[in-house]
Amino acid sequence: MWNPKIAGPRAAVALAMLSLAGCMVGPKYQKPVPPVPANFKEGGTPDSGTPDIAYSDWWRVFSDADLARLETEADAANQDVKLAIARVEQAEAGARVARSFLFPTISLGASASRTREAQNRPNNGNTFGQAATYNDFQLPAFLSYEVDAWGRVRHSLEAANATEQATAADLRFVRLSVEANVAMDYYSLRETDAERQVLDLTVQDMQSAVDLTTNRFRGGLTSELEVKQAQTLLDQTKAQAQALDVQRTQLEHAIAVLEGKAASDFSIPRSPLPLSKGAGLPPAIPSGLPAELLARRPDIAEVERYVAAANAEIGVAKTAGLPHISLTGLAGFESVSMTSLFSWQNGIASLAASAVAPIFTGGRVKAGVDQAWAMYRQSLAQYQKTVLVAYQEVEDQLAALRILAGEAQSTADAVADAEQAETIALNRYRNGLVSYLDVVYAQTALLANQRTATQIGGERMVATVVLIKALGGGWLGVPAPAGVNPNPGAPGSTTATNQPTMAKGMTK
Repeated sequence: MWNPKIAGPRAAVALAMLSLAGCMVGPKYQKPVPPVPANFKEGGTPDSGTPDIAYSDWWRVFSDADLARLETEADAANQDVKLAIARVEQAEAGARVARSFLFPTISLGASASRTREAQNRPNNGNTFGQAATYNDFQLPAFLSYEVDAWGRVRHSLEAANATEQATAADLRFVRLSVEANVAMDYYSLRETDAERQVLDLTVQDMQSAVDLTTNRFRGGLTSELEVKQAQTLLDQTKAQAQALDVQRTQLEHAIAVLEGKAASDFSIPRSPLPLSKGAGLPPAIPSGLPAELLARRPDIAEVERYVAAANAEIGVAKTAGLPHISLTGLAGFESVSMTSLFSWQNGIASLAASAVAPIFTGGRVKAGVDQAWAMYRQSLAQYQKTVLVAYQEVEDQLAALRILAGEAQSTADAVADAEQAETIALNRYRNGLVSYLDVVYAQTALLANQRTATQIGGERMVATVVLIKALGGGWLGVPAPAGVNPNPGAPGSTTATNQPTMAKGMTK
């Protein structure tokens, strides 16, 4: 039967608990506003007409089947990616743990005991001064619940959710870094192959020169000095070619590790970058606007989420100085006999509420709040630094590509001039007009310019890859081509595909 004398106070207590649960101490999170320039200093190629780069498979702009295969395999097997996936799973579990504190904890216990009490025990009146032996069987269920009066649990959940989102952004950044490293090592290796091709062709030409000087020496037209000069230059060129093999081997081994494979079981066939004029040029990458970089870069999204987590931790620290309110309850059965344990008359129950407020902590609460604020300022400074470094990286690569394009043209002209100089020197030498030293100079200059031209071609490809990485790997909202798995190597995971939404700040 409803009793207003009892129900009234109970309702008042319930309403008070609900009103307290709506309170939250601590600062409301405001997404930091970084300094955003109006345009990139280098300008980039915003109107180049290049198709948009898909966010999850940016390497397809290079139209290189071998690179696409390596990227897909690296996404599936790279150990750094697997470590990042494990960190995301760990953070997801941590968020579920934090969320569980929004609900009461219910546990079930059971106990059985047999006790003999002494005859002369204190207050022995129930057994008329006799000794007593009895059983005690209990089957209670316990309930405990922390009333989130000041938002400690909700702030903890907010921090855990932000951390989970940060680790998801970190996964995207690790994946992007691995993909970029694969592409950079791949084009460095192909540049090495192209450079080796130049040296191999030069060795053939120099061998012909050795044969020419030898024949002239045997005919008494020249001295043995010219033969030794030609042979020395040939041997030096062979040594340069062999030195490139060391560099290529190391690059191949580095790619093997990125692919999650043992270096002993991995190899890439030789495939030099195209050397013909106009071939092997890197694709033009539109840089877009600086503001777009904030949404594209996963590392920026990551540090912004850590700012949100640090902001929530301030609220958690502040609640340490407020009363801790909790509810505890018990319900079950108790009897001296198992046969009557579940009888309604043997039911037991209790409900209690408690509040504990700190009075003196030696400054621990204030120190905790100060520490949380310091962590927030640290994460905010890291966010600002990450944004500034991101703009620097984009500007660096835009400038590098612009300068390398001019350098490539100048080097191409130098190669053409050196080829003509070598032809003239050889013709004049055959006619006896100059010594072979002029031919040596011409061949040395030609080889140096050819190697430089090849190296610049590789640098342009690598700089393009680094620019794409600096821009965030691809354009948000641009889907992968049909039939392409945007997240190879992460079965059942949607973390990377959902990453674009994680740059949004929490306004709770």
